[in-house]
Amino acid sequence: MTDREQIEENLGRRTAGVAVVAQTVALLMTVAFWESAAPCLSFAQVQLPVVNLGQTNFEDGFAAPGWLIEEFPETYAAGELRDSHGNTVPGRNHLTTYSTTTHVAYISKKRVLGGWLAGEVLLPLVDVDVQLANGTSSEVRGFADLIVGTGLQWAPKKIGSGVFVHRFVFDVDAPTGTYNDSRPVNIGNHFVVVNPYYALTYERKKLEFSARLHYLWNSTNKDPYVGFGIRNMQPGQAFHANYATSYEVRKNVRLGFNGYWLQQVTDHRINGIAVPNSLERTIGLGPGLQLGGRDTWFRLNSYMETDVRNRPSGIAVTFRISKALPSMTRSGN
Repeated sequence: MTDREQIEENLGRRTAGVAVVAQTVALLMTVAFWESAAPCLSFAQVQLPVVNLGQTNFEDGFAAPGWLIEEFPETYAAGELRDSHGNTVPGRNHLTTYSTTTHVAYISKKRVLGGWLAGEVLLPLVDVDVQLANGTSSEVRGFADLIVGTGLQWAPKKIGSGVFVHRFVFDVDAPTGTYNDSRPVNIGNHFVVVNPYYALTYERKKLEFSARLHYLWNSTNKDPYVGFGIRNMQPGQAFHANYATSYEVRKNVRLGFNGYWLQQVTDHRINGIAVPNSLERTIGLGPGLQLGGRDTWFRLNSYMETDVRNRPSGIAVTFRISKALPSMTRSGN
């Protein structure tokens, strides 16, 4: 088979594609321990909301007109908290999160700037158990914040001997999730999260590389946990990315390596005052498996975190089931 024939076969098999996917959980975990930040002033530690770290990976950029329905079961376990220097906070601290997110996306045949107009909705169901060394513990379950987004999906294009495909989506988390200011740990953020992304895939024969680049902005929580005795708090801004590469070892079976990276770039703020040394960072790395083709996929991916700052450090395992319902008629160019 020639390279051109291989490319055309790949395009045909992926007409249904992997559509718009975003955050798996809209969880804000406010850790109930204190650290001295200035003379006569103590700050509660604020954390970034949980974002898409590794939930999307192989062949992420592919999609085409039609519907996509997905389910994202995930488990995350952290046995350590890390300070601003990456050192483990003393004591036994444990965080366990079980979640499943329902994702529905639609890519229309309406063209804007050369791309198909797309939209998506995600709703996570979450169970969180937090136990800290200072005796604080909390277990919460319920629906997290509703995520809605709109964007553009561009059709695959041949570049060299491979295929390039990409997508841009503007996602917003609405503060609809389970929240109570009497609890130090909540599932809902109680503030608006803006999290646009750009996804891309380049595939040549059996090898592919994918990436998804995000920017994170958070509004202010004006009704924080009452135990902190503060008026408001605002998580900082951050960049985060997923990246993956896989190889088709046999028809409809891919093995590969995936990872994610997050770096906070502005300080958290409490009562309008910046919290020094509060920037979060993490890197996750691990193997992955993808099964299926045409319109149904199963993906299993795992990650071990390293180089962590100011956040829990642990292991994540994600499982994704995707079912595409492509448009039956050919779209125009």
